[in-house]
Amino acid sequence: MRKTIIILVVAALATGGSVMTSCKKKTKDPAYPQLVGTWNGNTSQNIPIQVAVANNGGDLYVTSVTFKYSRGPGDTVSLHRYSSDGLSMLAGTAFSVVMDGTAPYQTIVTGTFRTDTLKLNGTFTGYTSELLPVPGTYTAFRSK
Repeated sequence: MRKTIIILVVAALATGGSVMTSCKKKTKDPAYPQLVGTWNGNTSQNIPIQVAVANNGGDLYVTSVTFKYSRGPGDTVSLHRYSSDGLSMLAGTAFSVVMDGTAPYQTIVTGTFRTDTLKLNGTFTGYTSELLPVPGTYTAFRSK
């Protein structure tokens, strides 16, 4: 048996064949590849929101969230978080990202993707300077 393997290897090398394997890294396909991309929409306060989703080894991650919310007249908060490793791994089609603050006064964005309509619906909760909650909703669609 060992003699046969050696002969096959020598024959492959002699005929210009290769016994090396490819080192190219393969990316696994995620369960919902249609969710990968940038999602843009508006909040219930009619302010833009953007969410980015990336495939990381077959798992989907929210990698970026950018949005603003109004805490009152003349008091708008702008928030942006980004991580190429991911801010939050999707649990099925849902996610939750802590944008800032410390518990229990954290600004949080949650969302659920609809795979049939390619629509993202979600909620956010921010806080006023008096630590009163500022809840809202949003809808976004994949743009790229």
